[in-house]
Amino acid sequence: MDAPKAKLIIISGGGTGGPSTAPLALAMAYRRLDKDARFIFIGNSPDLEKKLFGGIFKELGADYYSLPAGKWRRYFSWSNFFDIFKIISGFLKAYFWFRRLHPDLIVSAGSFASVPVVWAGKLNGAKIFIHQQDLRPGLANRLMSWAADCLSVAFSKSLSDYGQKALLIGNPSLAFEITEADRERVRSNFKLDKEKPLLLVTGGGSGALALNRLFVAALELLPSDWQIIHQTGPGKGAGTQSRAGYQAVESITHEDYRALMSLADMVLSRAGLGALTELSLLAKPCVLLPIPDSHQEDNASYFADNNAALVLNQETTSAQSLAAALKSLWQDSERRRLLSDNIGNLLPADAADKGAVLMQDLIKA
Repeated sequence: MDAPKAKLIIISGGGTGGPSTAPLALAMAYRRLDKDARFIFIGNSPDLEKKLFGGIFKELGADYYSLPAGKWRRYFSWSNFFDIFKIISGFLKAYFWFRRLHPDLIVSAGSFASVPVVWAGKLNGAKIFIHQQDLRPGLANRLMSWAADCLSVAFSKSLSDYGQKALLIGNPSLAFEITEADRERVRSNFKLDKEKPLLLVTGGGSGALALNRLFVAALELLPSDWQIIHQTGPGKGAGTQSRAGYQAVESITHEDYRALMSLADMVLSRAGLGALTELSLLAKPCVLLPIPDSHQEDNASYFADNNAALVLNQETTSAQSLAAALKSLWQDSERRRLLSDNIGNLLPADAADKGAVLMQDLIKA
């Protein structure tokens, strides 16, 4: 008797690191249920995605495919016209790939790069699993939800956005044990002093230019004994700084990022759900600077309402007020402890395992 054919699962991400993290976390959890499963990651930023997640791809044994990706902007832009051709090209390329590959399941968490992948897979008979991370449903997930066979959500509020097919699981994270050896390796690589405070600044894997510029302007106002690791994102640095203890790094692997976050005394971050989930699992006191007029403001408000983060408004925050907020939080150890306790209890730690069971049930159905 022939052995059962290994299941092929397509992980679709791209655009930024955030929409890739949850699908990869689900894949890692599914691997524990099915050792023979095969994985392909389809993205659109090979240099960034391979740098951020290369270790995860290797652990999954996942091949990497790149597709052209277009984005629909909800304002007038000539890019919308040109991106239509990228979307069509991406759809056709994925469609003919899937005619040959016959994937069993496609997993996505809302990247604009995933929309043509999901619909090409649907037309080729693949099952579709969509995860909604943010409190505000994005356009990509709304477009893909029509094709979804199963749709999981991070927050109970999102259940009403998607109807009966939505299931609450929390937000999957690429959680793995951070050993003392990991911390020592990162301390050595970044030349960190155990006795000095460490601030981690991040705008996500692809960076955030507005946050970078604001933080660099505030840098000279921060205590001289602080150690600062600033993940700027590729090509989004805001000028060379020679301040002692400050290191600007374009990209940090996910493994090093989590080890650095575990060492950090405070974190300054955007408010994408991927970053917020990491902050929650590691119970880190944080200051959030969400992208104005975006889904990140909804995420940040939820954390602020639960006294789990200090949230600033980018449009009204100056270099002086940002520095003052960071120094005030550092000086108030009780506030930091309270924020740490609250954020650590805000999201469940087993979301990826719950999602993996849903994936398994979907494939078997």
